[in-house]
Amino acid sequence: MTNNNSSLQILYFLFRPHRKLLGIYLISLLVFSFLDVLRVFLIYPIINYGLDINQSSNFIDRIYQSYTYGDLNPFLVSAIVLAIVSIISAGVEVGVSYLGSKTFATVRDTTDRLVFNTLRKQPYEYFASHKQGDILYIGQQAVEQTGLAVFNVVGFFQNLLLCLFYLSFIFILSSKISTFILIFGAIYVFLMKNVIFSRVYKHSLVLNHSARAKSVIYNEFISGIKTIFITDSIDFWAGNYNKAVDNIRKSYVFAMILQRLPGAANNLLIFLIISLGAAGLYYLTDGHFLPYIGIFGTFLLALYRTIPALNACQSQFGVIVQQFPAIEAVYNFLQDKNNKNVHLNTVPKREFLFQESIIFKNVFFRYRDTQKYTINNLSFTIKKSTKTAIVGNSGAGKTTVANLLALLYRPTSGEILVDGVNLNEFNHSDYLKRLGYLGQETFIYHDSIKENIRFGLDCNDDEIIEAAKLADAHEFIMATSEGYDTIIGDQGIKLSGGQRQRIAIARIILRKPEILLLDEATSSLDNIAEQRVMESIDRISKDMTVITIAHRLSTVKNADAIYVLKNGEIVESGKHDELLELKGEYYKLYNKTSVFSSNSPDLSTKIASL
Repeated sequence: MTNNNSSLQILYFLFRPHRKLLGIYLISLLVFSFLDVLRVFLIYPIINYGLDINQSSNFIDRIYQSYTYGDLNPFLVSAIVLAIVSIISAGVEVGVSYLGSKTFATVRDTTDRLVFNTLRKQPYEYFASHKQGDILYIGQQAVEQTGLAVFNVVGFFQNLLLCLFYLSFIFILSSKISTFILIFGAIYVFLMKNVIFSRVYKHSLVLNHSARAKSVIYNEFISGIKTIFITDSIDFWAGNYNKAVDNIRKSYVFAMILQRLPGAANNLLIFLIISLGAAGLYYLTDGHFLPYIGIFGTFLLALYRTIPALNACQSQFGVIVQQFPAIEAVYNFLQDKNNKNVHLNTVPKREFLFQESIIFKNVFFRYRDTQKYTINNLSFTIKKSTKTAIVGNSGAGKTTVANLLALLYRPTSGEILVDGVNLNEFNHSDYLKRLGYLGQETFIYHDSIKENIRFGLDCNDDEIIEAAKLADAHEFIMATSEGYDTIIGDQGIKLSGGQRQRIAIARIILRKPEILLLDEATSSLDNIAEQRVMESIDRISKDMTVITIAHRLSTVKNADAIYVLKNGEIVESGKHDELLELKGEYYKLYNKTSVFSSNSPDLSTKIASL
């Protein structure tokens, strides 16, 4: 396990926002522990006077001798006080359970929200550079395991206080027995910490890493299920998954065996103490142990009450150790400097205003941990209310330009200016509300068509239907079983590619953007679907500034300006006919892509000549 200072620092981090609640809970624990011990304390005179033992040989006897109220003897006083204390203790116990549950739930929920809020503030680059399975592990499994650990921390404090109070009571009963227990207990705790729990922690680390690996494999399997089916590679993924599960099983078994050992050792220890104590008492009193029955019986009762608390402490501490790698993962994520204050829009900025042009000025960009620039010294202008196309072969840097315009990344150097103002000076939320984005893959989630079009916007059903009509989606929507209420499955599996794109266009219509960014929006569609989607786009974008990223040049013929990218640089610019006359890169790209056009009468001949 991590060193004690680090462990305490992590626990303090979790409980710090709830110090007041935790303080009230600990005070209630102290009261409950005192009352619980007091109940056992009050049984002592009942045993003594029940056996007619009147000797006064120790501190406790002298206290009970003060319990005289007129004709009432300590036996009756103890019985009455015991009943009253038991009633109060029962009420306090209910309060302790409530406060413990509230403390656990509050800390767990706060941690859960903190992780998600930290995650949602990360830039797109964070998600692009981390495995989805790792992100899911932190946000789901690790948070749940942290909650379980917090629950056990709360329970551990409760049982620890009970143990301490009862051990103090046993010390009052017999300092010699208590000294023996403390010495033996210190050796026992040392062995548990350095032999048992250190190994539990090591196996839990392996368990943690295996759980992450399983999460990654599971997520990748679901995400790539279509390709996995088509390539008949299910057995390969199943093998990887089974290896991770086997590692989890082995580590879990070892961790649980080691975790249960202290409980078994506790039971053995307690009964050894009882056996040896009884034998010792008999030997020391020469068989005349009746006068000591009261103290020995009270000692056994205190020990009996201590056993469950001690076992619970051991078990809960074992669970805490087992879950600590998950707690560390959550803590490290929240404390990572790279994850703090990274949101692009943390500082209030000016309202977005676009009246003339968007200018890329000497823009360079490279991805994190790479030396090669994806775009190099890029400079071009996009005029308001025009259609601008950016084309090029795969790897030319087109998608990087789209990502920069969509604020998914920031330029490594250079500026993107809107009417002369750096894009980063605008309120990014305001800018994104003015931007409509249509990519190659449309995100569809498991809900109705209506909710997928609404996509979190505050709009009524009539507006949704009108948007669907403008997007040429109303007809196919009404042909589904439940119309706009039809559930369309994860990733829109029940819809064709063209239908998903028209759902996305309907979303854009509802947002009423000034700028429309098309990032390979029709590259995965057949010609008929592409034509219908482009007709929908043309219908809604008359007053918009349209920026088209494409390698399929049939979609950019009517653009007001076309920029040709190669190796991250603009090598040509102009209109469609002008660029064809140059017979340069655009001409080559146009002829290359036209080979695959179904409108070509000599398609088979061209394919054969490749």
